[in-house]
Amino acid sequence: MKDRLKFLLIVALVTLTASAGHLPPLHVSGNKLCDAKGRTVRLHGVMETPNPYFNSHRWGYNCDDSSIGACISYFDKVCTAITDKRQGAYCNVLRLHLDPCWTNDPALKSDNKERGEADISRFSKARLAKYLDSLYLPIIQTALRHGLYVVVRPPGVCPHNLRVGDDYQKYLETVWGMVAQHADFKKLSGVVSLELANEPVDVRLADGSRSPSALHDYFQPIVDLIRSKGFTGILWIPGAGYQSQYADYASHPITDSNFGYAVHVYPGWYGASDEHCDHDAFIRQFYQQVPVVGFKPIIVTEIDWSPVRPGAGKRNEFGQWVPSNLGTWATASTSKWGNAWKAVLDHYSNISMTLSGTDVYMDVPCYLSTGKVRPAFQGNAEACGAACFEWYREMAKNKSR
Repeated sequence: MKDRLKFLLIVALVTLTASAGHLPPLHVSGNKLCDAKGRTVRLHGVMETPNPYFNSHRWGYNCDDSSIGACISYFDKVCTAITDKRQGAYCNVLRLHLDPCWTNDPALKSDNKERGEADISRFSKARLAKYLDSLYLPIIQTALRHGLYVVVRPPGVCPHNLRVGDDYQKYLETVWGMVAQHADFKKLSGVVSLELANEPVDVRLADGSRSPSALHDYFQPIVDLIRSKGFTGILWIPGAGYQSQYADYASHPITDSNFGYAVHVYPGWYGASDEHCDHDAFIRQFYQQVPVVGFKPIIVTEIDWSPVRPGAGKRNEFGQWVPSNLGTWATASTSKWGNAWKAVLDHYSNISMTLSGTDVYMDVPCYLSTGKVRPAFQGNAEACGAACFEWYREMAKNKSR
């Protein structure tokens, strides 16, 4: 019976994604991502967000109807570049942020309960509905035409403190309910997947107590809601600790037939850095914090690094002072930390990954002005751009059959 259900799921995915061009639909089988023929697929690409600030204002300054065409055109150029195999770019996935600069109502005042992108008080259902149709779906279709699977993340980031049944859980249910019931998203279920939240930190039960069931109790209702609305594609479930802690899912797993876990990895996490880059230690520590890698596929949806350079430095997400680098969030070198991370990727054959942005993968200004695709940071061998040009090419040429 289970085999028949799996067969029916695969057939449904093929049918629903007929409009997605040549991309074969994907589903979860054990701890792997597989296409309809049972071939293992590993995703490798970048994250991007339709935000004028994070796009260096290359297509404009406003998040309104006047900028839609320019924004979509910019994404078409980006997708062309990161899939240009003739110039060494081998991306096959785009992580797309439904950026709150489009979904927040600029006419509303914040309630000041949260700051930055964790503030959901100006969220507008009407704007989400409008820009799903006029902006986000056209970007998704553009990515698909270029051979890129798409992982969609919700607008903004999680507040630091989450409680089962809180306003943020209701917000995620609203967002994903609207996406999951959208007819076009249903049709794209096999080639578009959903990452349920970005960087939860501290997740507890409704009464504020800690429990190994808290993560399950927070995200399981969202999974159930999405399925009830008809979206059958892969769901990526986040963990706690900025998406670095998943041990509680080993004892309280999500219940669903088509999901994996979305993880974040940066130098300094998992006990690994340029100063502590033992390959075996990184492999062991990753499994200790992400034991779900043993039974579900993993996608690392944020990762970057570049070496130290003289400068003032900054404070990281934990308030720790870190030195200046070439322009990434995290500081490390490929020959030390990067190679240790590559050992983790090679050891666990079911980890996909997206760099934290297009600009840390390739030199975007160079491409826009000359049409040349080259790694970011002038191809510095110690930075993530050059490393991932090599790694992604290797991953693309070593497809499992």
